[in-house]
Amino acid sequence: MDSIETAEASLPMALGEPAEPTDPTQLPGPREPAGTEAEWPWETLRAEQEGRAGTFTDVMRHEYRWDEEGFTRLEEAMRAACEALQGKTTIERWVGEGFWCWTAVIPELTSHPHFSTPDATYLRRCLARLRDLGSWFFNGSSPYGPGHVWEPVRPA
Repeated sequence: MDSIETAEASLPMALGEPAEPTDPTQLPGPREPAGTEAEWPWETLRAEQEGRAGTFTDVMRHEYRWDEEGFTRLEEAMRAACEALQGKTTIERWVGEGFWCWTAVIPELTSHPHFSTPDATYLRRCLARLRDLGSWFFNGSSPYGPGHVWEPVRPA
């Protein structure tokens, strides 16, 4: 397996610190690329990584609440990024930092005493999806092999 090196373009803001106020209604929705194909999924991931207002990451870090629509948007962008990065040997640091947050920090936040827990089965499936996407991202190949159909994670 090739090691993944990071290309430092600039240091991103710490996760959970909003960059600029963002209207949540202007965030790209599930399967709705922002602007051009070249921007999808990067603009969605950048907004999440920066913890912009209304993102899944922002809601988890500040409201301790699982946002189903926000999770779907994040999960689809993470999956698209894994597909786009397949075979690449370098990434930008902010992408790696984001994947670390979504696969390591978000699961920990679900045990916070103020976390408003969704249906337990749904939450387990979402956390498993984050783990699987983290495996794909950090190992460079899907844990299920090429051609796997990733079904949406839906509440029970």
